Amino acid sequence: MVTIRDIAKHAGVSVSTASRALNNHPKISQKTRDKIKAIADEMGYLPNYNAKNLTNGVSNAIGVVFPPGEMSSAANPFYVDILMGINRELRPRNGVLSVAIANTMAELAANVSALITQGLIRYFVLLYSKKNDPIIKLLRAQKVAYVVIGDPNADDEKFVNNNNQLAGQKAGEYMLKKFNASRTLFVESEPEQGFERKRRLGFQQAMAAANIPSEVLKISEKGQMKLDDAVAQFLMTRQTIDGIVTTDDTLGQMIYQLLWRHLDRSVPLICFNRNRTNNLLMGPSVRFVELYPQSMGAAAVRVLMDPDKKSEIIPFTIER
Repeated sequence: MVTIRDIAKHAGVSVSTASRALNNHPKISQKTRDKIKAIADEMGYLPNYNAKNLTNGVSNAIGVVFPPGEMSSAANPFYVDILMGINRELRPRNGVLSVAIANTMAELAANVSALITQGLIRYFVLLYSKKNDPIIKLLRAQKVAYVVIGDPNADDEKFVNNNNQLAGQKAGEYMLKKFNASRTLFVESEPEQGFERKRRLGFQQAMAAANIPSEVLKISEKGQMKLDDAVAQFLMTRQTIDGIVTTDDTLGQMIYQLLWRHLDRSVPLICFNRNRTNNLLMGPSVRFVELYPQSMGAAAVRVLMDPDKKSEIIPFTIER
């Protein structure tokens, strides 16, 4: 690998002069800069962007912050797709990823703080959005740039998101038009997250406009870890429900399994997100609201790096 020292030796100058010339230092004449850059090109020199940026007091890495909680959330295909999108957009920028993940908010804050002070990272992507978030307070106090994936928490906050309320409405309209549902159910987690509330509101708007009765089922985090008997009992007492929308594909898989394996029922199902490794949700009456998480990740980098750009809204589709 060609180094600065090799270029300096070939050009007959000191290493510091070669380095300054390649970095367009004003104390180096234009003639010398052009000469040394030509030698560098001829020798196939590739700059070490990490070293260069650390010398300038900033890293070219982006810190990606996972929501605090179970470590297994990092394996969630939705997050994996977002990371792939971030990496795709970083590649031509010679950027790299650094991840902050922890079980508790205190541990996460310490992780992020270390990335700032030790890694000299000045750009962050938060894979969640939460009001009064200690991590956001830390990033603001440290005067580092960040973007959230979700709804903004302040007027000046950069964000990337889907139009969740419109997506909920369109999912409801699709359910009525495609499957002629006459009694529906919306399934979300407990406690409800902001994006879930908007999806539910949009769905309920579609049901109200069509005068279709609808219920809401909230499933706790504990209930999501297994095929909850209480959920099965709930579905058994709602035999007239003929259309179900779940706020994500994890809940969708759970409802699908309960209906088919335990209740021997077939009910049209639409779930948000599309886990392409999940082969269980492939029945003829299953649809997905595709949110394009890779596009969200790439958009987060664009918004973060562009001082004139505040947000991007990623379109969605409803498909098999």
